[in-house]
Amino acid sequence: MAEKTYQVRVGGWSNSRTVVEADGKVSLEIALSHNHCPTCSARVRHVTSHLARRNVQYSWAYPNGPRSFIVVDAPGKGLSIKEYLSGLLDLNIH
Repeated sequence: MAEKTYQVRVGGWSNSRTVVEADGKVSLEIALSHNHCPTCSARVRHVTSHLARRNVQYSWAYPNGPRSFIVVDAPGKGLSIKEYLSGLLDLNIH
């Protein structure tokens, strides 16, 4: 599968975020990788706590620059990436 990259909006977050789909994985940009401000730190805690509660395997990626991405397995067929990430992370992604 070729890499697919696009922007999404997360409800309550000011800036759009990058999503990357590749090799059976989905990555969502969460925060800046360095010197987390209180807002970015809260976002990191939010997504990691929701993934831990659901016992979901995840990792962090820091591709080409100062951005932190959460990486999870892609959803099965029939579920959009936005719906999948919204439910998995308890965020409104559109």
